[in-house]
Amino acid sequence: MKTKPSLALALSTLAAVALTACGGGSGSTDNQAPTSTVSTAAASNLTAISASPISSDSNVESFDVLASIGDTWRLTVNKSTGAYTVTPNNSQYGLVAESGTLTRTASGDFVTYTLANKISLTQDTRTAALSGSMTVGSQTATVSGSPYQVSNASKLAGVYTFMGTTRDKVGGSNAEFFAGQLLISTDGATATLCIGGKVDSSGNCVDVDTTNTTTPEKGVVALSKDSSTNGGFYKMTVIGSDNQSHDWGNLLVQNGDLGTVLLIDRFGNGDNGSSSTVRVGNFYAVKSQTLKGSEFQGTWKCGTSGGTATVVAGTDQATITNPNETPSTWSEVLSYNTVNASNDSKLTFAGFMTSQVSGDPSSAVLVLPLSASLAVVENQSTKGIGLCSKQ
Repeated sequence: MKTKPSLALALSTLAAVALTACGGGSGSTDNQAPTSTVSTAAASNLTAISASPISSDSNVESFDVLASIGDTWRLTVNKSTGAYTVTPNNSQYGLVAESGTLTRTASGDFVTYTLANKISLTQDTRTAALSGSMTVGSQTATVSGSPYQVSNASKLAGVYTFMGTTRDKVGGSNAEFFAGQLLISTDGATATLCIGGKVDSSGNCVDVDTTNTTTPEKGVVALSKDSSTNGGFYKMTVIGSDNQSHDWGNLLVQNGDLGTVLLIDRFGNGDNGSSSTVRVGNFYAVKSQTLKGSEFQGTWKCGTSGGTATVVAGTDQATITNPNETPSTWSEVLSYNTVNASNDSKLTFAGFMTSQVSGDPSSAVLVLPLSASLAVVENQSTKGIGLCSKQ
């Protein structure tokens, strides 16, 4: 949105645009999808993937948490007392377990978890998705989490639409943004990523932008689960140039009314596992589908390079407000199931949506709705990803 850095969304080489926040305009707004509809869809999906709570104690909540800094944390909360523990798993920053007492408040379809200067989280009880911010040790991160685990990765099989970002752990340099599709194999043993394109049922990358000569990039990552050591998530590994297996990340499973959501903590020594440079980042994916055109309706808070923006989205327009921008309020046009081509024309790509200033195709940005309460957008100025939470 707008022609200055901020919340700019791009689909790898398919789109490269600048923006400041996200959303805009007129049209009716639906700030909250019907609880029964969201709950029913989420419950149906939960059954389909045979997911179960990480915690077996009804008075204790356990969440696997994806941290934006490139870490995986386990958050455990006693619902009666508010006593909590955060246990980092394979932290890239040497973080250790912390404990304390937070305030847990249930209201309507949401539960909030707060502790001054440490924790500010909201859980949508319809999907059980967790989002917000946390500080552990010296590290503060935007987070998204899940209280579920899936013991059989074959239940995750299928095609997902994704956005991802990586950067050097030290200094945050050499940032990259990725988008496209990924395929979880029928046996759940591998994830095939197609960056800048689609993936077919055989794991082949399919180009969607014929306006340039760029070829979509393909990568294959192995999945494995060891319940005795890593709880609810899957380890992701790649075979490096030395023909050895190397860490690539962790995959967490989040439920949603739009289908299964994958949260990926990306970490490892370069793309092939053998580089001396540690890379960190996050990928967000949701089961591929054709959006109905109402998934982004309502009021959202989105993280941007200029602070938090408020987005009020209607059916085909959105109004964005960010006090740190000039002007502080503006409108944009929404288009579902589209991305921008390299020549700024619109391409059909189910699952994604674009938002742009009217009459300025080069300003189009990419948005990926994940569920009734979560969406992600790319921050062009940092080649990062912003998390949007439904209000």
